[in-house]
Amino acid sequence: MAKYITSLSSKEALDFMMRSEQFHNYELPEYFDFDNVLDFVRNVIGDKPYDECLNGQSASELADVNLDILLNKDGRYAVRPLVLCNPYLYYFLAREICGAKNWDSIKEHFDKCTVLHIKSCAMPVIPAKVESFHKSTTILNWWNTMEQKAIELSLDYRYMFVSDITNCYGSVNPQAIDWALSRKNTSIPTDENHVIASNIICYLKDFQQGRNIGIPQGSSLFDLTGEIILAYSDLLLSEALKKEGIEDGYEILRYRDDYRVFCNEKDVLERISYILQQILGSLNFRMNSQKTFISDSIISDAIKPDKIAYIYNTPIFNKKGCDFDGLQKHLLYIMMFGRKYPNSGQLRIMLSDFDNRVQERLKPHKVKVQPIFHFGIDEEKAGPVEKEIELPGKIVENIKAMSAICTQIALENVAHAHYALRIISRMTDSIKDDTLRNEIIGKVSRKLVKQPNSTYGKLWLQNMTYRNDVQNHTCPYDVRLCRLVMDEDVKLWNNDWLKDELTEDFPQKSVVNSETLAKVTPVITFRETRAYLESIDDDDIDIDLDNIPSEPY
Repeated sequence: MAKYITSLSSKEALDFMMRSEQFHNYELPEYFDFDNVLDFVRNVIGDKPYDECLNGQSASELADVNLDILLNKDGRYAVRPLVLCNPYLYYFLAREICGAKNWDSIKEHFDKCTVLHIKSCAMPVIPAKVESFHKSTTILNWWNTMEQKAIELSLDYRYMFVSDITNCYGSVNPQAIDWALSRKNTSIPTDENHVIASNIICYLKDFQQGRNIGIPQGSSLFDLTGEIILAYSDLLLSEALKKEGIEDGYEILRYRDDYRVFCNEKDVLERISYILQQILGSLNFRMNSQKTFISDSIISDAIKPDKIAYIYNTPIFNKKGCDFDGLQKHLLYIMMFGRKYPNSGQLRIMLSDFDNRVQERLKPHKVKVQPIFHFGIDEEKAGPVEKEIELPGKIVENIKAMSAICTQIALENVAHAHYALRIISRMTDSIKDDTLRNEIIGKVSRKLVKQPNSTYGKLWLQNMTYRNDVQNHTCPYDVRLCRLVMDEDVKLWNNDWLKDELTEDFPQKSVVNSETLAKVTPVITFRETRAYLESIDDDDIDIDLDNIPSEPY
């Protein structure tokens, strides 16, 4: 069973939030590490009041307080803004939420908002000490509490209503934090949490350059902040349904902004969906009409379409092998799958499995040499001379062409670009011809670096080109984090709103772990995979290290 953050004490919760892997909950190259920065901020600020730390102005008045990581969602114009938020602001907010008294109030809030027939599956979970892949604990929790539970409920219910919130985090009305913590317009209101709410709202305003709309994306801290409001919406919905005389005969699963509503009566289900829409509207949320529907095929619609497609094509592509006779055909299949299900979990799995297939091709292998007969020697006395020799692994297909296909996959699926780049890095590293290898890497780099609004992709591209960039004394990337990797003088976050004594020894350079960077090879390695393998080695566990799953099944 997953262990939720609400099971922690206030100090444990703060410790949890002040870890690098919670500071950003999206995957980054393994040489990025924010632990030293976060520890420094925590030590230098301590219990100092926010107002006493200011240098005559608030963060809301300044630009570049946070570091934006833009993620191009569709390879064209749709952009998802992730944030590497200002570590000082991050600590102030985490300290506010996880303060002893405040933490008790927030845990009580979640307890009060836990209602019959509505189950939230979105509370941040405590990961295993070492995860086999990025956010594996969170994914397992979603799989068990959302997907599997939905399938189970098909035994009890005939219909399922499916919807999610459009631009959920970007639509958050910070004032709703106060409504939520005071449980406004419910049967259990309270006046005890206004100060907590007010402070949280002030910090959110600082994160958003003074804007009174939206919260950042990309951190467990903001997931928890958003859940404060969404849990409140569960309570509002439950009480609204009771007023309508709907007290049982339904079940609702919610994972953040993703809803599954189950019922045996279609007209009742439609009424529930209408009331849900009203509740969300009162909180400045709007349902995504493109992802909203009623289904009478619960099992198939409880599972994401990309996973259904993946399962349906198992005879073509499966965990034990692949029916494609060549690597290039396999890649083309993945590219077309990605166009139908862009940035999907199954696409990530397909790319990981293809990478495993490439690794297998590149492994040295033993072959037996045909019997050799020596002229002039009696065959019956000498016998056949048989030798076993080891040959290096090799990719015989056109690596340049396959790199072009992977590049296209990366362009069209930026959220998973690093998986495509890992394949390119592994294939090109196997090329003995330096000229050809550098030519392919150069062309891949030039094509991807021109993609607009894709900070995230450039961070991973640099992971592949770093050795060449150092050798050539170049940095083709305009991203501040990339320039920091090349030891350039940049400022990641604007801290001018703070007193000088709080920032003068700020260890910005430690964001790039120099020891890890020195070990970087042209082949991309993911942080969680390396840590998982090292933990296995430490424990002397006998396991197939080349077939670590990318997602639970």
